[in-house]
Amino acid sequence: MAVPVPLGTEDRTARVVLRRPDSWQRADTAQADLRVVGDDVVLTVRSRPSDRSIGDENASLLDRLPGSVDGLLLVGCDVWTTVGAPARLVEYVRPDASAEEDDGPGDIIGAHLLFVTGRHRVDVTIERPLARLADTDDLVFAVLDSVRAVGPVTTGATRDLETLPAPLAPTTVDGPRLTPEALATLQGIAGKRWNPTLLRTPGGRELVDAGLVGRFGTLPAGTQALLEPWAAETQPTVLEQHRPDGRVARLQAWSRTVVDAPDDTGAVLTRLAPQRVVALAAGRLGVRPTWTFPFRTGSLRADLLDRRLAGGDDAPELPAAVAEADPRLARFWAAPWTVSYVRRPGKPTPVTLVHAEGIGFARVGRTEAGVSAFSAESPANVYRSVVRAFLTNAESPG
Repeated sequence: MAVPVPLGTEDRTARVVLRRPDSWQRADTAQADLRVVGDDVVLTVRSRPSDRSIGDENASLLDRLPGSVDGLLLVGCDVWTTVGAPARLVEYVRPDASAEEDDGPGDIIGAHLLFVTGRHRVDVTIERPLARLADTDDLVFAVLDSVRAVGPVTTGATRDLETLPAPLAPTTVDGPRLTPEALATLQGIAGKRWNPTLLRTPGGRELVDAGLVGRFGTLPAGTQALLEPWAAETQPTVLEQHRPDGRVARLQAWSRTVVDAPDDTGAVLTRLAPQRVVALAAGRLGVRPTWTFPFRTGSLRADLLDRRLAGGDDAPELPAAVAEADPRLARFWAAPWTVSYVRRPGKPTPVTLVHAEGIGFARVGRTEAGVSAFSAESPANVYRSVVRAFLTNAESPG
């Protein structure tokens, strides 16, 4: 349950009224109706005349946003119902060009609340550093929940939802590709002296050919950096994905050392800044704006769900009574599934996420008395799970 957030100050423009913390301060700007800053959060309100529908305005926003900043990722789009006018909430992540290059871009996560009144379009944007997502989320959404339209609203919600953008191509990783034997050989020398006999093994020769080890057993600086978390015996955060065709892919991240294995034949080894790992994992999960509708059914028999998660020829059908009572769940159940497990150091239970092809996401919750929670999940909340797993672990000691 979200913790109530005190919002003591009211701000008002000609088009919108909202509440925000007393500690946030108004900033003078000629480029916006209102700008407020505080707690690393920047809130901006803009408005302009428009008689277009919310669907048309949102489609225009979704079409424009990805091209506005190189590398911007759309992570969610939802109908927003508390403004008192037709509204959409679009969430995105963009690289921060002002961050130091040697530390990788410091990503910014944004929430863009768009609503229309029939005479005006109003944009309320709230941006903050991605690294502070967990610290600021409750506060940001408390402010968004307080936003209300001012003045007459002469337009209504559209019956049909607008088409959302197509998914981007999966993100690839650059680096040497190693067989499982070569990777195990490299991991085995972490924190130890090089054993010359390894040069006579297939794995050792592969490391030399890949430039990770010199011909006389020297370790380049880049290889030493890759080995650091293994020498410290740090445990990785892992995204393990079971695809509909039976392939199993694993993305493992130890701080900046990343092993990307799309199958069991080999893996790419590289170094990535933690926020680039987050972007990579989100791409592999297929995070993109998708309309999310809740299932009527909130839980399923654990044995039934476990068999469906396992996939294969033995995957069960949804019981007819459940399918008839919950058509949304029935469509989700019938689609091809990619089942993803996010495993975090020190957490015995993984986060289990299901992506149904062409439909969206669901989350598997706790199992009690033989019944497992199973609920539709928005892509923006799937992205939050990725941030909590990969970014928080990367910034923790060790």
